[in-house]
Amino acid sequence: MSSKYIVRQPIKDQANKIIGYEIQYHGENQAFGDNGKNVRENDFAAADTIYNFLTMNTDKLLRGSLNFMTFTTTLLMKKTPRLFYKDELVIQIDDSVIIHPLAMHIVQQYVKEGYKVAVNEFQFAPRYLALLDSIDYIKLSLGSMSMTTLKNIVDIAHSMDKQCIAMGIDNEELYQKAIKLGVDAME
Repeated sequence: MSSKYIVRQPIKDQANKIIGYEIQYHGENQAFGDNGKNVRENDFAAADTIYNFLTMNTDKLLRGSLNFMTFTTTLLMKKTPRLFYKDELVIQIDDSVIIHPLAMHIVQQYVKEGYKVAVNEFQFAPRYLALLDSIDYIKLSLGSMSMTTLKNIVDIAHSMDKQCIAMGIDNEELYQKAIKLGVDAME
């Protein structure tokens, strides 16, 4: 029997102050897929689970803090971000949403309504650079890029008033790397 659950992971600034929480769904092969097999079916199942949980719990558990949550195209189409107040949600998107024309149109509508947007695993690629005007946060995995590339991303982001969040900081070495890069927050 598989378990499904939603967790809140703190996101802290360099002074160790919590700036928000990442809402993560776990279960049935870790969220939205199982290496290509039944991905679409799992996406819909995960979206239904997340939507139902949020419908029942947003007023109780997720108020009064900034919540970062990754949205699939299905969750965006279900209008799931509207379960949150605009000032309490950061809509996180990844490559699957960025390359989906309908999903990006929906994201642009949320931006016009005042929601904030974060991009997971930002890259120097045209599809990401085209989004810079619409995003507020850039999330980086420090283990997947060179220090030079990471420093360039952080410097460019800061020059454009974007905040950078280092993901997966779970040891002293990564923590020191994040501090050296000058990221705004870590999770």
